[in-house]
Amino acid sequence: MTNSETVLPSVSAARKQSGITEANVLWLIVGIMIAIDAVWLRRSGIGISVGPAFVVGLTTLVALHLIYSRLRPNRRIAQFALTSMQLVAFTAAGTVLVYLTVTSKFPLIDRQLETADAAIGFNWLTFFDWVKRHPALDRAFGIVYDSSIYQIFILLLILNATGRFEQARDFTWLFVLTLLIVVVFAWLFPAESAWAHFGVEDRVDAYHLADFFALRAGQMKEITLAKANGLITFPSFHAALGLILILATKRTFLFLIFLPLNVAMIVSALTSGGHYLIDIFAGLAVVPVAALIWRSLKRLTEATS
Repeated sequence: MTNSETVLPSVSAARKQSGITEANVLWLIVGIMIAIDAVWLRRSGIGISVGPAFVVGLTTLVALHLIYSRLRPNRRIAQFALTSMQLVAFTAAGTVLVYLTVTSKFPLIDRQLETADAAIGFNWLTFFDWVKRHPALDRAFGIVYDSSIYQIFILLLILNATGRFEQARDFTWLFVLTLLIVVVFAWLFPAESAWAHFGVEDRVDAYHLADFFALRAGQMKEITLAKANGLITFPSFHAALGLILILATKRTFLFLIFLPLNVAMIVSALTSGGHYLIDIFAGLAVVPVAALIWRSLKRLTEATS
C-alpha cells in the first residue's frame, strides 16, 4: 500500500463535496471580479500589464495542483497549491479592482477621519513624530508592516503540511470576504492617507500616493500588477489581515509567534501605512462580519452536499 502521507485521505462524501463547492464558489467570485475588471478597464481606457513573474507563478501553482491531485495524489501539496492559487488569483483581481475604484473620485474623507481620531483622543501627527524620534522602532515597524506576504506563505505551508485543511480554508475565506467588504468601503469613502493629509510625504516612503493621485486625476493609462501598491486607507486591510493571521494560527505553535508579530503589524499601520487610528478600528471590525458571512456560507455548502 502507498504511504498514507502521500495519498488523498478518505473523507466523508459530504465533507468532500462541501470542499469542492467552497472551491467552486471562490473561483466564481474570482471570475466575477475579473469580469468586472475587464468591463471597467475597457470603459475607463486603462490597460493592464500582468508581467511574466505572475504568469509563471500562477502556472506553477496550477501545475502543482494538477500533479498532486491527479497524477501523484498528495493532499497536503494539492491543497497548498489550491489555496495559494486562489489567493494569488483573487488578490490580483482585487488589486486591479481597487485601482479602478479610485477613478470614481468620490470626495475624500480625510478630514472626517482626523476628526474621528481627535474624538477618541488620538493625535496622529504626535504619534508619528514620536515614532520618528525612535529610528529603531520606526525600522521595526517597517519590517513587520511588510511581513504579511511572508506570513501568509508560512501559514498556508504549515497548515496544509500538518493536515489542517479546514483551518487553511477558513483563513482563505476570511481573507477574501474581508477584502471584498473593505474594497466597497474604500471605494465609497476614499482617503488619501494620513501621510498626505498631514503633509509628511517627504519623511516616509509614500509608495502609493503617486498612483492614487494619478488615478483620481485620470492620468494613469496602465496598471502594472508587478508594481501595484495598496491604495486602501479606510478601513485598514493591514489591520484586518493582522487579526485574521492571529485567528488562523489558533491551536498551532505559530500562534505564539504570530500574536505579538501581528499586534505589532496592526500598530505599525499607523506610521508605516499612513493609516488613521479609526482606520485600524474599522479594519478590525470588518473581520467578525466576514466571519459571520463565512459561517453562513459554510453551513449552506454543507447542507447542499
